[in-house]
Amino acid sequence: MARPSSSRKVARAASVGGDSTQRRWVGFPLVVALIIIAGTGVVAYAWQQREAESRPSLSDHWHSAYTVWDCTDADGEEGGHQPIFEGRRNSQGYPYDPDGIHSHSDGIIHIHPFTANAAGEDATMSKFFESMFVTMDQNGITASEFGVISAVGAECDGEPAVMQIVRWSNAITAVASEPDERIYEDFGDVHFQKDGEAFTIALAPRDAEVPLPLTVGDLLAVSPALVEDLSQPEGPVEFDTDLDPEAPAVRLEEDG
Repeated sequence: MARPSSSRKVARAASVGGDSTQRRWVGFPLVVALIIIAGTGVVAYAWQQREAESRPSLSDHWHSAYTVWDCTDADGEEGGHQPIFEGRRNSQGYPYDPDGIHSHSDGIIHIHPFTANAAGEDATMSKFFESMFVTMDQNGITASEFGVISAVGAECDGEPAVMQIVRWSNAITAVASEPDERIYEDFGDVHFQKDGEAFTIALAPRDAEVPLPLTVGDLLAVSPALVEDLSQPEGPVEFDTDLDPEAPAVRLEEDG
């Protein structure tokens, strides 16, 4: 039997090697494309996260409703909503506000950073307290409008009362018993996250239901874009077309 010549072996080997090389070259661009697509997705996600964390920006103008709620008064009886912060005004009559987070004596927090010191992660409750000359910690809250509300030894309904900030992310659709967050410490670090939030600064037992701010309904007037957050009917209204012809109907009397 004739044995294949060495030249034919070399040709066959070259052919096999060529096919393998061709497959590698076809697969390589595909791998590169997948890496680029995955990398683009990661970058886009990171950018979105960074964008969310960097707000409010210097071009944002947000509003949040707030109230101060005291579950007791000085005599240990039931308390309620406290006077809103008035703050101080400069010689032109504008609220003292070095950073752009303040209130116009309207029960609403106006959040429109003037500088980077109050933008992004630095848009915090401490900036609001500073502009309104308010101090708050776990021992109580002090403001010129209502004096001192002390949490030391405070009780409501026989339970210890503590200082807290209760937050609802959407004031327009908020339910008092369903807050998104309760904060019991580091109150100045509370971050304003979006337009249309609600905050109740309260002295009350832990996890106690506290009321929403009285000004939640005023937010639509100052932030009309919040209307988009209101729940809308999904899809067209469907009517029952399978009517019973024997069912009694309302008869319309003709005029005359």
